Amino acid sequence: MTALACVWDWYEMTFDTIDDDRVPKSLAIALGGSLSRVKGRNGYAEGWAVERDSTVLATVFRASPRAGEVHIAVTGGACREVVPTLRRMWPAHRVTRADAAMDFHADFDVLDRRVQAFGGERGLSMRSITNSDGGATTYVGSARSEFQVRAYKKTEEQRQKHPESAQEVPDGIVRIEATVRPGKRAVKERVAAMTPDDVYGLSAWGQEFAREFVGVDAERVATHFRRPPEWVRTLHYLGLQYGPSAAKRAEEVGIERARDELLAALGLAEPVAVP
Repeated sequence: MTALACVWDWYEMTFDTIDDDRVPKSLAIALGGSLSRVKGRNGYAEGWAVERDSTVLATVFRASPRAGEVHIAVTGGACREVVPTLRRMWPAHRVTRADAAMDFHADFDVLDRRVQAFGGERGLSMRSITNSDGGATTYVGSARSEFQVRAYKKTEEQRQKHPESAQEVPDGIVRIEATVRPGKRAVKERVAAMTPDDVYGLSAWGQEFAREFVGVDAERVATHFRRPPEWVRTLHYLGLQYGPSAAKRAEEVGIERARDELLAALGLAEPVAVP
């Protein structure tokens, strides 16, 4: 089984900017494309398609109820060019969905038996779909979860999508694709800096799947973060708000005197006369 390359095949991101009305034009200029209006979605009043040579490269949604928020969606082959551009122009973004795809020359039936055995041994949710044109897809993991993998016959899928050029699609191509839909903001932000290989680290079983089927040793990524204790948070914000004043007072009267004054002000020590 010969692997090709693991690449983005779907990428949706959200970010905040004070110039949300300028985003569609800025992206069109960067990609050498033009703009056309499309229908908004999910609370975004405006939608703009960035096109070049009659191909949609990205769709930009803006005018959200959340002031300054912009959402951009890119799918298919356009991801190879557009995702690096998006990351360069708006690095501080949050990924709401990303698909990492890898294509193989393989016998799908043999691969599918291995995939189903993998899922069955781990008690994962499994679903298989076939059609009369020879297409077949197996899903591993729940569609409601943050991480899911599917394996399908890429040759048949492409020939069904583009019958006018079916003869140009090579035989025996199989695709394995991981889909991530991060729920926590911290994870969404972290995915914004990941490679397609890295996303397998968002799941414990995804790591195993990557090693066994796509030749990737993905580093495990924490997706659940423990909330700091309330006292740690209190100290953090106390330092932010009053740290500079306390430091200045310590320079004037010394650390011990400034400490005594601070403790007295908090009711934790005997009152101290402050000159």
